[in-house]
Amino acid sequence: MTTRNLDLSGGTAPANPFHADEALGVAADLVVEPIPHPDNSFDYLCTYELPARVPRLLYAPQRRLPFVELMNEAWRVLKPGGHFLVMSAGPAAVGDPAVVNPIDEHTFPRHFGRDGVTDGFTGAFETLRQEWRGDRLFAVLRKVEAAAARAPSGGSMVSVVIPVYNGERYIGQTLESVLAQAHPDFEVLCVDDHSTDGSLALLQDYARRDARVRVLQTPHNLGTASRALNHALPQMRGDFFVYSSQDDLFSTDWLSSMVARAHETGADAVIPNVVLHYPGDPSRDRILSGLRGDRTVELSGRDAAQHSLDWSIPGNALWRANLVRFFGFAEFGLNADEYSARLFFINANKVVFSDGIFYYRQDNPAAVTKRFTPKSFDYAYTQLRVYQLLAAEGYPAAIVQQEALKTLGTRNQLQQWLDEQGPANFTPEQRRQAQERLDRVTAAMRRDPMFAAVI
Repeated sequence: MTTRNLDLSGGTAPANPFHADEALGVAADLVVEPIPHPDNSFDYLCTYELPARVPRLLYAPQRRLPFVELMNEAWRVLKPGGHFLVMSAGPAAVGDPAVVNPIDEHTFPRHFGRDGVTDGFTGAFETLRQEWRGDRLFAVLRKVEAAAARAPSGGSMVSVVIPVYNGERYIGQTLESVLAQAHPDFEVLCVDDHSTDGSLALLQDYARRDARVRVLQTPHNLGTASRALNHALPQMRGDFFVYSSQDDLFSTDWLSSMVARAHETGADAVIPNVVLHYPGDPSRDRILSGLRGDRTVELSGRDAAQHSLDWSIPGNALWRANLVRFFGFAEFGLNADEYSARLFFINANKVVFSDGIFYYRQDNPAAVTKRFTPKSFDYAYTQLRVYQLLAAEGYPAAIVQQEALKTLGTRNQLQQWLDEQGPANFTPEQRRQAQERLDRVTAAMRRDPMFAAVI
């Protein structure tokens, strides 16, 4: 049987990396024209650099998504099970204005994901191989049936995942609050990150008394919530995922209200009422309910991500488990889960709101958000990554610039604190660690044209 390869990058001598019997190239301008071949025509496709230069958003003469259209076309002309080799620009190419789809380990699933999470992508690919060669990504994708790839789960089981590190003081209260849920179908995965207090023994005692509690232990201290969460993802059994810190509390209808709304609306993310909670002084509590009080609104994922930037909506959501499994949590710093929440929002089909209350404890002095350590200097890098994500996703210039200014401001404030107060508050080794974190964000900013005038 004759095999056929199509090189989407064109040229008089089409590339043929799969060594097909017949190799063809495309002469059309794929930004504005479809691939000039019938459905299911090719065993293989390949493209070199083209995806990096096809705009993800084009407004003239009317709103279109040429990048998505190209991926739909690639899926269309491939035979079932056909292979697609993609070479595309990596993060080092962001200084080239022609590169509009720079790929890194977190944006790769967005651009080439199996679940069709890119808005408007009606096909589906699965990744067979992915590797970096210098600043270029080489990936081999396989065409899969779209309906099978994105079939939503009709189940109601929730995986509640709780990273634990030296949480003995509050973790019992948190587990009692979860175990009191009215929802009948959930599991609690407690991930002990090599605690040095009595946390592990306490967790194991709960697991012995209640089969819904499972205790996972990391192989060594991973150091961040994101890494602990990723350790748990392969062990999840639920149709939905929700994350709790080791000191949070919940109303008894927290899970049941969110699951009911997920089934009612088909949304990938459901946000309960979130109370910034001071158990010792409830008069200080502040509630975040819906979008500025409106719990009936349904948001697109992109709009939800934008509203989350100023905490008009929180990221404490019930998520479809397959969405979270697919992307995982970014691990680049202490609060990288803040970046991941925006990534999840962007890739959600829609975001809705529910009754039920998530009590987000604010008075725990041992919480990572309350202690100032060298790891706290990751905050500037996380802000940079959020800015870069919004830029790559084609958000309006004013929003992107606003997040860039936040990045600059956060970095400058942290550097000023380290210079002026670091000697009195940090050891020399802690100052070195903090400076390394700031140097990382400064180096990344220097490679970004947005900051050329100020770095």
